[in-house]
Amino acid sequence: MRKRRIVIGLLLAAMMLIVGSAAAQESRAPFTREEILRVLKTLPGARSEQGDLAGEIEQRGVSFPVDETVLEELRKAGARAFVIEAIKRSAARMNEPRPTLQRPGANPAPAAAAEPERPRDIRDIEDPAARAAALARLPLLDQARFHAEEFVDELPNFVVTQFVTRSIQTPEKKGWQEQDKLQIELTYSAKKGEQFKLVRLNGKPTTMSYDSLGGATSTGEFGSMLAALFAPDSRAEFKELKREAIRGRQTVVYDFRVKKAFSSNRITDKTSRRSVITGYAGSVWIEADSGRVVRIEQSADDIQRGFPITLAESAVEYDWVTIAGARYLLPVYAEVILGQDSDRFYSRNVIELRDYKVFDTDLKILPEKDPPQ
Repeated sequence: MRKRRIVIGLLLAAMMLIVGSAAAQESRAPFTREEILRVLKTLPGARSEQGDLAGEIEQRGVSFPVDETVLEELRKAGARAFVIEAIKRSAARMNEPRPTLQRPGANPAPAAAAEPERPRDIRDIEDPAARAAALARLPLLDQARFHAEEFVDELPNFVVTQFVTRSIQTPEKKGWQEQDKLQIELTYSAKKGEQFKLVRLNGKPTTMSYDSLGGATSTGEFGSMLAALFAPDSRAEFKELKREAIRGRQTVVYDFRVKKAFSSNRITDKTSRRSVITGYAGSVWIEADSGRVVRIEQSADDIQRGFPITLAESAVEYDWVTIAGARYLLPVYAEVILGQDSDRFYSRNVIELRDYKVFDTDLKILPEKDPPQ
C-alpha cells in the first residue's frame, strides 16, 4: 500500500470553554426505549438536532437492554450512527464491567488482515477499461479500500472555501446557540497537504490566524479520516447493515469499529494541551456502482478516563465535484460535535465546502467579495 497520505493526521482539536457548575441542576432519569423513539419521530434524519439527543443520552444513559433488534428498530425510526453509538456506550456503562459491547448472537467480525487481499496488480493495469473491470470484480469493501488508498494520489492541487457555523449547548439553555461564522480558505497541494487561512469572521475580513481561534476547530475532513479507516493497520471490523439511497444513488451501509489498540484517532484538548488516542465506531455508506465512500459517520469510544473531552463525533459527506474539467469525489459537508458530559457543555461545527478551484502555487487566490449568508 502506498504510504503517501495527506500530511495531517486524524485530529479533532478543541478548546472547551469552562462552564459554571451545574450541581444545582436536577439529575434526570435514564432514557427508556419508548422515550427515544418519541424524540426520533420529531427529528426525522435531522443530524443537528440528533446531536442534541446524543449528548443527552451520554449524560442520562439508557434503562433498557440493547441488542441488534433494538438497534435496528431505532435505525428504522431515523437514528443516525452517532446516536446509535451513544446508546451503545450508555448500555455498556450500565452493564460494566463488560470490555466491549458485542451484539448478542453476532460472531466477531474478522480483522482486516483476514479479509481477501486486493490484487496487487490492479494499479499496474494501464488500460482504463480493463482496470475498471478488474476493480469491479472485487468485493465492495475492497473496492472502497482501493479508492481510499488512491484518494490523495488522484487529487489535483486545489483551493476550496469552507463556511463554518459554530454553536454551543450549555446546561442553562437547551438546543444549539450559534456563536460565530467563519469563512476559511483551504488549500491542498501534494507537497504541503492541507493549509487553512481564516478569511472572514462573522462576515467581516480578519487578520486573525486559523490556529489562534478559540473554541472548537477541526481538521481531517479530507483523506486522512477515510484513509485511516481502510488502512490495514487499523484492522477495522465491518458488518453489512442495509441498502440505502443517497442523492438518488444506491449505497450499501456498513457498521464499523476500530479498536483503540490499532487506532490513529487522536483528540486534543487545547486548554490542557493533552492528547489521547481513542478507538472509534460508526457507519460508512459505499456507492454500489462505483465502490466509493459517499458518507462516513464516526464516534470516538474507549476515551481515557479523566480526559476533559468525553464526546467526539464527526461526519463527512462526499459528492462529485468538477475541477478544471475533471470530476473528483470530494467532501461537500462535514460536522463535528465535541462535548464534556460532566459539565453538559457541547460544541458543534457545521462545515460546508464550496467553489473548488485549481490552486496554482504561483498565483494568489483571493476570497469572495460577497460570501453566502
